Amino acid sequence: MADSINVCLACDNNYAKYAGVVIASVLVNADKSDQIAFYILDGGISGEHKSQILELKSIKDCEIHFVQIDESLFEDYKKVKTHDYVSLATYYRLKLPSLLPDINKIIYFDCDFVICRSLGELFYSDLNGRAVAGVLDIDKRKIKKNPTYVNAGMLVFDIDKMRAMNLEQKFLDWTKEHIDTIKTGDQEIINEVLKGQIFILDEKWNVQSSNFTNRSSYTKTPYAIHFVAKKKPWHWASFSIHRDLYFKYLQMTPWKLSDEEFKRWTVDNQKASLISYLKYRPLFFLRPRFYKALYSTYLKEYAEKIFSIHGYGKTHKILTILGIKIKFPRAEFAKKKRESPYYYYKENNIDITTLPPATGQLRDIQLANLALLKELDYVCKQNGLKYWLDGGTLLGAVRHKGFIPWDDDIDTGMLREDYNKLIDAFKKSSRNPDIYAEYFREKKDHCACFIKVQHKKCPYLFVDIFPFDFYGEKHSTEEQLRRTIEIKEFRRDFEANCKNINSNEELRLAAKKVMFEKILTNPIPEDKNKSELVWGIDFNHPWKNWFTYYDVIFPLKDTEFEGQMFPCINNPDAFLSRLYGNYMGYPPNITMGHAMFYALSESYKSVIKDLIN
Repeated sequence: MADSINVCLACDNNYAKYAGVVIASVLVNADKSDQIAFYILDGGISGEHKSQILELKSIKDCEIHFVQIDESLFEDYKKVKTHDYVSLATYYRLKLPSLLPDINKIIYFDCDFVICRSLGELFYSDLNGRAVAGVLDIDKRKIKKNPTYVNAGMLVFDIDKMRAMNLEQKFLDWTKEHIDTIKTGDQEIINEVLKGQIFILDEKWNVQSSNFTNRSSYTKTPYAIHFVAKKKPWHWASFSIHRDLYFKYLQMTPWKLSDEEFKRWTVDNQKASLISYLKYRPLFFLRPRFYKALYSTYLKEYAEKIFSIHGYGKTHKILTILGIKIKFPRAEFAKKKRESPYYYYKENNIDITTLPPATGQLRDIQLANLALLKELDYVCKQNGLKYWLDGGTLLGAVRHKGFIPWDDDIDTGMLREDYNKLIDAFKKSSRNPDIYAEYFREKKDHCACFIKVQHKKCPYLFVDIFPFDFYGEKHSTEEQLRRTIEIKEFRRDFEANCKNINSNEELRLAAKKVMFEKILTNPIPEDKNKSELVWGIDFNHPWKNWFTYYDVIFPLKDTEFEGQMFPCINNPDAFLSRLYGNYMGYPPNITMGHAMFYALSESYKSVIKDLIN
């Protein structure tokens, strides 16, 4: 199961349908490479409901295991007096080490969730040696008493760590000791036993959507929505602003509503919920928290365009004044830049081609990324696909015969025809099951979605792959610059329309639609040497000119990079001069590799060391 994203749900027969909705939402939003295994802690699910849950495999192939529960193991938990709607099934997770003896790590969800994106990032996240990770609860009073008090609806369990800490027994002992005072069931048990020891995740992984004045309800681009109110989406006149998402995924299950019932539970229910909420809290428009939530989520974005300072990755900050953005380095980064020997070399005009390679952690990450490049090279050769070194990697190969000393990533290019085949080629031919190719969604540019070669056990390693499309006959440089401006306008329109797209697949298809309906409208000449290529809008390239001639790229030839030979474009001088100008000289600003700022865990360092070796 090491390669599977393990997901746990717990329910009895009454909640089987709602568990099905959770499963459907996970499968719909999974990446193609995700292998998912569901473990359903079964508190009495009927055969009919089990069959219906198994039908969900039609959405995406996955494993679904039903773990039969012996309720006699939970006699002590039956004595806990909490809310009537809290079933015994919620305590099943407290015995995960015994219930799932062959599982090392798992994500647990309550059955009142819908998931809005791939769980890969969450499952493979580093818990910094903690047994449990979760999102802070929305009850600020609890957090004041316990700064790591999490909502237990979504938890990531390192089950090996739980075994090492004997948590199963510690949960039971604490419950027996406090049996008469427990108010919030298993959530209280987990938080009190692990007080101060829970790893805190981004709130997007558990947006606790309860009512119109709840701050968390207004989180934009939520990754997982938790319907925490007493009135769930399947209750008439529930309050959550995300309720329609529940019905979206319900319609993908065997419990799909008829058109008439769907209208009743969405349109009619929407009206009823507003009326019900006004009765419940008639003056909610006067509550400061309502406007605070609106401002933080929607209005702040526009206010910050007037004036704001916020972080830009680990190395820089962005100052925005009236929409004009000024990027400047953080103090620590500026200090490292000043101390860098490369500035000494530049100031003393030392031949740039003679600079020594990077050292320390930056060099380790370079060499680990080199292993990913070698795997890309192998997979492409095995499947007859063409790729080439691009951008800064091509510059490094020409100028340094390896990495630019202060760079840490690898850039490559492919024609769209081969690019579209790469993910399946990796599944078929990769020699290392931890190295894979998949569409990657940028965090700082939410509308950038392109293929990266990545490593499952270390998120700081990757090879970027940028697609090129045939555009038409060759144009003059002036005409290319004019058309690049047009393409960037299309890209800005695309960005404005894609912010609410959560699925990588939907975003990819939206980008494809823009490319083929608005950009790639010129006929392609039969003689490819007379044609030109253009970067796809999958990524917002910073260059002034997005075009290059076909015969600048092809035919490909080999070039040396870090002591090995890799595919290189036909005329690197023409390509690099267009991007960088005098590429054999020092750049105006030496941009240090971000890798030197990463606080790498021991597990990440181990992965990097293995790849280097």
